[in-house]
Amino acid sequence: MDSIKLEQLITENMKSIFGFALTRIGNVADAEYLASDILYEIIRSAKNLKEEERFYGFMWKIAENVYMDFLRKRSISANRTAELDENIADENESALEKIIKKEDLNLLRRELSLLSRQYRDATVLYYIENLSCSEVADKLQISTEMVKYYLFRARKIIREGINMERLYGKKSYCPNNFEIDFWGTKAGDDNEYCDFQNRKIKGNILLAAYYSPVTIQEIGIELGVALPYLEDEIKLLIDRQYLVCNNGKYLTNIPIFTLDCTKTIDKKKLKELTEKTAKKFISVADEFEAQFGERFSDDNLACWQKILLCIHWSLIDTENDLATSYGELPNDGPYSLVNGGKGSGIIWGRSTENSVCDKLPIGIQGIYNGVPSDDGRGSVIAMNFRQTLNAQHFEGRMTDPVVCVAVDCYEYLPKDWKDRLAKLGYTDNGKANFAVWTAEEYDKLREILGECTSIVSELNRKTSEIAANVTADLAPAHIRKTAEYVGAFVYRFNSIENLVNTLFDMGWLKVTRDKEKPAVCVVKS
Repeated sequence: MDSIKLEQLITENMKSIFGFALTRIGNVADAEYLASDILYEIIRSAKNLKEEERFYGFMWKIAENVYMDFLRKRSISANRTAELDENIADENESALEKIIKKEDLNLLRRELSLLSRQYRDATVLYYIENLSCSEVADKLQISTEMVKYYLFRARKIIREGINMERLYGKKSYCPNNFEIDFWGTKAGDDNEYCDFQNRKIKGNILLAAYYSPVTIQEIGIELGVALPYLEDEIKLLIDRQYLVCNNGKYLTNIPIFTLDCTKTIDKKKLKELTEKTAKKFISVADEFEAQFGERFSDDNLACWQKILLCIHWSLIDTENDLATSYGELPNDGPYSLVNGGKGSGIIWGRSTENSVCDKLPIGIQGIYNGVPSDDGRGSVIAMNFRQTLNAQHFEGRMTDPVVCVAVDCYEYLPKDWKDRLAKLGYTDNGKANFAVWTAEEYDKLREILGECTSIVSELNRKTSEIAANVTADLAPAHIRKTAEYVGAFVYRFNSIENLVNTLFDMGWLKVTRDKEKPAVCVVKS
């Protein structure tokens, strides 16, 4: 039978069913339980009813059967009570009975905390605040019949729940760390994304609903959080399109690099590929050291500059790969709501295990891949890796002052910038303490390092493809296409991080001394 028609028929006959129960039992409380059992059985069995005109015969037959079953259960319960009473030696409540009652009360509270809002509100107002059904209806702005329906469903849910063994999930005592990031045509609202780092509950809701659709009760059990505290968070996530709801079940709406995802990509897929690439990169014989090695105070700085330039050109070579393989940036979804909307972009999450150790910087801490100065006299190429943070830690606002030093205009800098660049080691007696290339040298370097750049580009493309496939395979089906794009985009940069880490582990790259500038250079226009 059609669910809408069934609901209409049940609503119309609730009074009749309650009247049936009350005339047979004579006790209002017991009649309410009997009526709720009858209604539940009608709803459960209605799927077998094909013809609507047979509903009333079907309804009263179920009512009679449920009533007879009620009488049998009451008879059995009465016999057990009589047998028990004969053996009671002390009418005072025992310590064990008190414990059992307390446990029952805790179970009741647990189930009440897992009721959906409409059932919970009706139950609290009726049973705890002692309002009548009509008063509850006025307060909730619904019909009295609907209040009775909510109450009977709530009783049924609570009774069934009390008999269940509910095991809270791991996230109830050990929530995952969750980070969120974004990329697109409009600047993101950092405050919104930072909120995920500051509050574990939002990210863990998204993790709980990632692999398959779940009810709000299942989310509550997994997180160990009562529904009254979850409902507002879930509404916010739906409003911002991080979460979608279909038929009462929730599913995450952004790609997430879960622990399973990152382990599959990094450990099972990329480790061997990156190691082979690093060995191949080192083995290439070129003229870089012979023609430009004297520019650097030691071989280590020359190696850092070589990998920096190869990564720089590799990113240029592969910048159109995403659009070619996975299409343009999505113009819908959560990113489209950022800063007034209408932007194209992606938002993704990353889950990491909860750790009590101090969080150390990892990977790339900033890429400035050919950032021009405002006056057009040059551009900066800079990448902050975890191994170079002690020495350079370049920031975007340093572009103009650094280019100014590179083109021998140090004396025109404001004093505060002169002092700052000297303190950071970017200048030495007013001269550049970093690599400076002319436009002609830049072109020559690109030719000399062409083979090494191709090796890096090949790693970049293979890594992006692997990450796109794994991320999409593990993502919910409705965001598979976005997940492919996100996987390829993020690991396009992660391939750089992995290569540098591997070259560092192999000893080809080494830690630099304070105030050395290993992965920074300026190309003069």
